[in-house]
Amino acid sequence: MFRSIINFRKERVSGSSWLVFFVSIIVLLLVAVSSAFIGVVYIPPIQVTKIFLSQIPLIGHFFSSGIGAEHYQEIIVYLREPHILGAVIIGAVLGVGGAVIQSIFKNPITEPYMVGISSGAALGAVLSIALGLTILGIYTLQFLAFIFSALIVGIIYFFSLRSGRVPIVYMLLTGIAVSVFVSSLVAFMLYNSPSLASTSEVFFWLMGSVETITWVELAPVAVISVASMVILSLYSRELDTIQLGEDYARTVGVRVEMLKIVGLVLVTISVSAVVSISGLIGFVGLVVPHISRLIHGGSNRKVIPSSALFGAIFLVLAYDISRLVIEPKVVPIGIITGMIGVPFFVYLLRRLAGGYYAD
Repeated sequence: MFRSIINFRKERVSGSSWLVFFVSIIVLLLVAVSSAFIGVVYIPPIQVTKIFLSQIPLIGHFFSSGIGAEHYQEIIVYLREPHILGAVIIGAVLGVGGAVIQSIFKNPITEPYMVGISSGAALGAVLSIALGLTILGIYTLQFLAFIFSALIVGIIYFFSLRSGRVPIVYMLLTGIAVSVFVSSLVAFMLYNSPSLASTSEVFFWLMGSVETITWVELAPVAVISVASMVILSLYSRELDTIQLGEDYARTVGVRVEMLKIVGLVLVTISVSAVVSISGLIGFVGLVVPHISRLIHGGSNRKVIPSSALFGAIFLVLAYDISRLVIEPKVVPIGIITGMIGVPFFVYLLRRLAGGYYAD
């Protein structure tokens, strides 16, 4: 499905890819740092800079004395920094998840949510809020969203098994059907309980937001996410091979079914983890991998890490827009990514109609 991209851009991007990686890292750092200057409460840039410098190990105490009002540091360290870092991690995970899912399914218009991750997480979160569960304290909602997300993906995989194999098209269609069914259950719960539907926590979770992320919630998710992305990157060669056809992949020694399981499990774990703290943020996993392929070509050795970088940049910028578009309100970030993603999706369909992704 991506063979034309691999062939067309192979020569063109080989020399400039490392420069693009370097520039992308610099841009991500600049975007993340500059994002801390944006917020409802105005903090002088010099104060923000001093707060950043004061957190540097060993030399930070040299800058802490010059910080102004005490609440400035609390706002930066305990509010803006976890939100920004959360956006970085969430964007990276969704970008990598999209790249891997598109490679496994050999379909350029798939993303992690199409295999039931989003609908399962939504069901778990809404159940947690509706029943007022506090079994695990602040982690209850995140835990149930994670568990239900993984459970729905497992059900989809089980129903897709045919003679020990999982036909990709069958799993995709099963995923769409099960996701619609689960989403209908969530909609029924909200319809049947108007007070639940009007709850701000439910609204922001279904729309996607990083405004409620704290360091306590982010720490375990960051560990899971980074570990999953690193492991997925180790399978880049196998993912390249499977794009050329499962039969060909088997002839060169790739354990195709095991690769599907490993890829789906790692994507499910990482995406479920980030969705559990941010809610449903759409189109990142669809848009970002294509931007990466247009720049780097079709090799997952470059597409996976660049999707992480572009996903992080994309979501931090979307977060900035969400805070600026209707000040002092913060628009749910999923609305912003949807407004950007839908036009790109339409553009992508036009390219598909023109045969751009044809073998």
